[in-house]
Amino acid sequence: MAVVGGDPGDHREPDTAPPLTVELLADLQAGLLDGAIAGRVRRQVREDPVAARVLDSLNRVRRDIAALHQEAPPAPDVPATVVARIVTALRSAGPPRARHQTDTAAAHAAAPGANPARVIGAAAGLLAAVVAAGLGTAALIAAPTSTPSEPTTVRHVTVSPAPLVIPLSDPQILALLASQPDYGPLHDPQRRASCLAGLGYPANVRVLGARPVQIAGRQGVLLVLPDDTPGTLAALVVASTCNSADTGLLASRHLRGP
Repeated sequence: MAVVGGDPGDHREPDTAPPLTVELLADLQAGLLDGAIAGRVRRQVREDPVAARVLDSLNRVRRDIAALHQEAPPAPDVPATVVARIVTALRSAGPPRARHQTDTAAAHAAAPGANPARVIGAAAGLLAAVVAAGLGTAALIAAPTSTPSEPTTVRHVTVSPAPLVIPLSDPQILALLASQPDYGPLHDPQRRASCLAGLGYPANVRVLGARPVQIAGRQGVLLVLPDDTPGTLAALVVASTCNSADTGLLASRHLRGP
């Protein structure tokens, strides 16, 4: 995942090609970017396999959290004493106090004092930690006990899986251009337009080919679209629930057009 720095050979404009960072991808996945920036970032992601894997990992985390929210029992209420402590901290937060040490005045002037915004942030973090701890405790209580047959080692730690591969050859993908697109679950024009916007394409882009496919046991839809490079096509497999906020991009491939 390329990071734009001070390289004089990099001629990209910061406004048109923001550097791809994990924070920027997280904002994209959360739907916090405006339409123009989101479209540019998605186009960059399509050209950067590392960034595509990071975005896919963020999407998996989002789905896992949603599944946990549905499966786990409700978290217990935050204790009233904790709420009272947070309220007290917020009310007692005052403006930064002046420092009177003459021998270290310059050093202290460079360091910002505590301010209400930081106190609010800390209080919010504390509240989030309490809620998370309650949810974790409830999940542990509800989970069945088991005794591992052997201690956990490094080899049990999972890493990001290899990128999924479209289960069609280039000729098979190109053959879709000669048939009527089969959008499957994306047959509704509004849903399809939302999905295309999530991929960084305008809603009126011409879809050159489409058909439902299955990858690693997951249902998806293969979309064949014009690529940014003339003479090439982009084959993208998205989740059947593809939308502008979460395309669920499963696999992608660039191939030369006919």
